[in-house]
Amino acid sequence: MGKKISIQVFSNSLGDEEIKAIEPILKSRWIGMGKETELFEKEFGQTIGSKSVLAVNSCTSALFLSMHILGIGQGDEVIIPSINFIGTANAVLNVGAKPIFADVDPDTLNLLPSEIRRLRTKNTKAVLLLHYGGHPCDFDTISDAAKGLSLIEDSANSIVSQYKGRTCGTLGDLGCFSFDAMKILCVGDGGALVVNRPDLIDRAQEYRYLGIKNQKSGIDSFKAKNTKWWEIDLGRTSGRYISNDIASAIGRVQLKKLSGFIARRKEIWGRYQKELRQFDWIVRPPEPLTETTTSYYLFWIKLKAKVRDALAQHLVSKGIYCTFRYYPLHLIKQYNSTEKLKNSESLNDTVLNLPLHQNISDTDLDYIIETIKDFEQKIRQ
Repeated sequence: MGKKISIQVFSNSLGDEEIKAIEPILKSRWIGMGKETELFEKEFGQTIGSKSVLAVNSCTSALFLSMHILGIGQGDEVIIPSINFIGTANAVLNVGAKPIFADVDPDTLNLLPSEIRRLRTKNTKAVLLLHYGGHPCDFDTISDAAKGLSLIEDSANSIVSQYKGRTCGTLGDLGCFSFDAMKILCVGDGGALVVNRPDLIDRAQEYRYLGIKNQKSGIDSFKAKNTKWWEIDLGRTSGRYISNDIASAIGRVQLKKLSGFIARRKEIWGRYQKELRQFDWIVRPPEPLTETTTSYYLFWIKLKAKVRDALAQHLVSKGIYCTFRYYPLHLIKQYNSTEKLKNSESLNDTVLNLPLHQNISDTDLDYIIETIKDFEQKIRQ
């Protein structure tokens, strides 16, 4: 039996400051979406350079909302890189549209612009792209290949990644962010939808909360001197995707720590790059493209298939968790895809994500590197 896992591949940093921040929210008896959420939306917007941030209860909710907001439905197609989270494909299928799985760059694992040109048809309505591991994709080339289509950014990996001076998630029509337990900024569970087209803001606000127009509470309506403050006006029908003031209070504290989290993750990334050079059987990830910066969400290495699987087992046996994100969507039986995507399938057999988060100590890093050295001795024998 292997050693108990002591180094996780993901982690978050929640402490006394977050506990202190939620105390007044609990004491106020108002724990739903309110002033604290408005402040978080404003402050997160200032961080990423957007005035149109809507806090939601998960990034998956933001993805589901994006389909409705853009009017995607039955008979439409949405191009998605196969190396991606299942929530993206589920969002497309949920509205009766068809996810079209595309191949990715073998080094960056980001969507290939050539795939958009290959796969788009008269039914294609949007491209849903991911900035893998925090590395911005080649957005200008993708935008050119997707001309005439809506662009949705899955920025779950790239909370403050920059592309030519602009933050990922603010480049396309809509941006979807994640604040769940495995993300750099964590509120427990939550996310944000960034609306980059003014003509979509009202639709987005209505879809976020049951389709209600002019989303004021009964109390707000009463204060506005409406004589029947309990009346509701629906602009459309929708689900309930709002966040709350408890999560938002945590998020506001996390925002203050975010630059420190990124700085530490950068140090760990640099250490991996330096230390893993000695292993000629490991292919390290590229640095981000020129004129871009990364959020350092994932560190991925490539190895021969049998070696990858053996290293994964060795690391886990020594208490170091590792994984591969993300299992190719076109290989999931439920999606009934007939695509053959050479790069994605090869990456599925050869890529491994090593632990990368701000809670990894220098001692942890030493241990990870030494464990890889021990494994090399095994395969050299």
